[in-house]
Amino acid sequence: MVDLFDIVGIVHFGIAGNANNSMSIGDVFLNSLHAGIWDWLNPSGTVNYNDVAGLDFKGYNVPEGGDNLLGHIGFSYEFFSESGKANTARPIFWANTTRQWLHVASNLKGINLNQCVNSSVCLPQKPKLVVSLRGSASNIFVDNAAYRDFLFKTFRVSSVDMESSAVVMTSLSNGFLVIVIRGLLDIAGGQTGHNSVDTFGPLAAINACKVVIKFIEEFPKEIKS
Repeated sequence: MVDLFDIVGIVHFGIAGNANNSMSIGDVFLNSLHAGIWDWLNPSGTVNYNDVAGLDFKGYNVPEGGDNLLGHIGFSYEFFSESGKANTARPIFWANTTRQWLHVASNLKGINLNQCVNSSVCLPQKPKLVVSLRGSASNIFVDNAAYRDFLFKTFRVSSVDMESSAVVMTSLSNGFLVIVIRGLLDIAGGQTGHNSVDTFGPLAAINACKVVIKFIEEFPKEIKS
């Protein structure tokens, strides 16, 4: 798209898991993204000294004690090419979305978001829009309470999804404005019982779309300014 079309920036939206206990299913949030490489090691391996975080799976054994075969994973920096400097990479830990677009989106906080899937299935509280929290993205569907807690405690991320960081890094590398809008559909393993992805996925997607539409309505004002 960025090669073939004359665009100003990318409005990326979708659904995500919730890793923050202060957020709720159905909420929509706009964020900066955690982008990096996880090195999965064998049980006797050691985390690289360049890694900025590590997770030792035996610390989450149930019952406690003993070793397991999952070993360790360590997180290292990702790289991307800076705009205007082809093939020049620099390390990045947080991929920040466009501040001026976040400012525009902050004016949408009073938006009316859906609370009910249908007449018989509703959330206990009214969903809200939250702007400028941290999110994370990787090719992992997170439905594990221990890993969810690890991500929040270590990186303070409030959402988990599988696509956003790729879109944001592509936008930044090519010098385009970018914003991420994600509706929260579950609590990423923090629930008791069945994951709510099938029940509240459509509601989360609709709420994200509602925010996108309102943001686009404000978009011409931002361009003119």
